[in-house]
Amino acid sequence: MNLKNSLVTIKSQLAAAKINAKGLKITGKLLIIESDDWGAIRTPSKEVLDAFKRDGIDVSKSIYKNDSLASSDDLALLFDILNNHKDIEGNSANITANAIMANPDFEKIKESDYQEYFYEPFTETLKKYPKHQNNLALWKQGMNAGVFQPQFHGREHVNINRWLKALQKNEGKIRELFDYNTTFSGVGDYSFMESYDWDNQNEIESHKSIISDGLQIFKNTFGFSSKTFIAPCYNWDSKLEPFLAEQGIQWMQGLRSQLQPTGTFDSYQTKKHSFGQQNNGLQYNIRNCFFEPSMLPSKNWVDSCLAQIQSAFLFSKPAVICSHRINFVGFINEKNRDRGLNDLDQLLKQVLKKWPDVKFISTDQLSKYIK
Repeated sequence: MNLKNSLVTIKSQLAAAKINAKGLKITGKLLIIESDDWGAIRTPSKEVLDAFKRDGIDVSKSIYKNDSLASSDDLALLFDILNNHKDIEGNSANITANAIMANPDFEKIKESDYQEYFYEPFTETLKKYPKHQNNLALWKQGMNAGVFQPQFHGREHVNINRWLKALQKNEGKIRELFDYNTTFSGVGDYSFMESYDWDNQNEIESHKSIISDGLQIFKNTFGFSSKTFIAPCYNWDSKLEPFLAEQGIQWMQGLRSQLQPTGTFDSYQTKKHSFGQQNNGLQYNIRNCFFEPSMLPSKNWVDSCLAQIQSAFLFSKPAVICSHRINFVGFINEKNRDRGLNDLDQLLKQVLKKWPDVKFISTDQLSKYIK
């Protein structure tokens, strides 16, 4: 290992130690890969990406340059990689696929002159894409093979109130981008992504209704209820938690810090959590390892993630890897997918070599391992 990689390893271990020092301990070595945004729209196609550039919208450092709905090819290649790596009990590596269950119905919203919000299940969105019509069947094949386990991420990945207000005011290029069937504002990546942020606390009740609706779509789609939930952008009000527990959610996925709304976009109160902590009838599962090749291609993600996994195991915590869908999607840019899958393959090889007694589980299985 060269000096640069050694420094990456040391920095990763130190950062992970701060996350892992507190919280419940477990017996054994558990590895979970939590992956967000499955089912959510971003950039619909390479043609739309080219249109962004023609319109003077710089996405060179944005997730929008690569992120899209995963194609059938993307899913098949990802499933092959996961299936090639077996743990000590013969279980394949698997993705906890945190799913967005619906996307905006752009046609109906425009027909209402942007006065009303309408949505369509993500399964309907898939039918509008050229290499995606068979995706739900592929998702279910992945579920049956034990490599792809959907959990609930939200009904949609958009703050409905803020997005509609911006559309009604016709701010910037918002309507022009709307016509490309994207919620992208053209300014930054995250201006409308925080689904459960609020400008007024009264919106919390509407968030409950949206979540309940989304959970029902989840059950209707997959035939079972989600046991876990990850709020888009790690942003939610704690007042939602008792309601989530009533809906059957057992585990809150997230980072060490929850972003509690304050009424102002991008200004949040941070609330620290630790693994296994109980609150409002829920337990927190904390992401303590990070694998995001698409976010920073120049970084050695395999070595840094291995260092974080080692820290998790030293502190008797599950290794919970945060790895968004964007890392495995090549519908717009195949090189993006190929890089992510190659790194994932190398990471899993090294994990099995270094910790042959590791167990691959999905987040909804965690309760089996908690005493």
